[in-house]
Formats: sequence, C-alpha cells, structure tokens
Amino acid sequence: MKKRFLLIIIFGLLFSGNAYAETWTCENYRFGKAIYEVKNSEIILTFPNGDGRSFKITKDQRKYKISVFGEMSNKQTNFDYDVYMDYGDKNVINRTLDALSGFSKSYTDKNCVILY
Repeated sequence: MKKRFLLIIIFGLLFSGNAYAETWTCENYRFGKAIYEVKNSEIILTFPNGDGRSFKITKDQRKYKISVFGEMSNKQTNFDYDVYMDYGDKNVINRTLDALSGFSKSYTDKNCVILY
C-alpha cells in the first residue's frame, strides 16, 4: 500500500511541471508561420528559418485562459521586446521598442492554433 502511494506521489510530481506547457502556431506576415512554446517561465518564439527569441513571462493568466505576457531586452542592440498572447482572439501581438530613440513598432500574428 505504501509503495503504491509513493508511486502516485512520484508520478504526480513528474507530470505536474508541464501543467501549463502549450504550443501556439500562428500565421506570421513575414515568415508565413510562427511557433510560440509557452513553458513555466518563458515564451520561446521560433520562425521556419530558425530565427527566434526567448521572452521571460511577467504576467501569466493562462490558468484562466485570458493571456500571457512576456518581455525581453537585447542590450547589444538597445531594443526591448514584448509579446502579448490573447486567448480570446487567438492572436499574438509583438512589439519592439528602441531604448535610445523611443521608436517602436508592432505586428500581430493571427489565426493561432493552441496545442496543450
């Protein structure tokens, strides 16, 4: 009986770490497709050409199926990036801000398919 209980605890701990892991596949205006892997503390953006970025999650409302927000800074080029993933509209808004000039731009990846 104790062994069975111990196995249940071990398997529960093994599988609980990926409870909020998911993958978003979206239409991207530039590359045709963008893939977002949302893990426990980061969002990994990958394009078909192998390019991509990693964002640190700063606001996580996945539990309620509202949104996920992540941020990333590139000190070598003085750019700050953020990404907002919207469950309601199933799209992802990417923004870029030049820390020196203040110039910013954004684009939206649309028609996302979410796999859990």
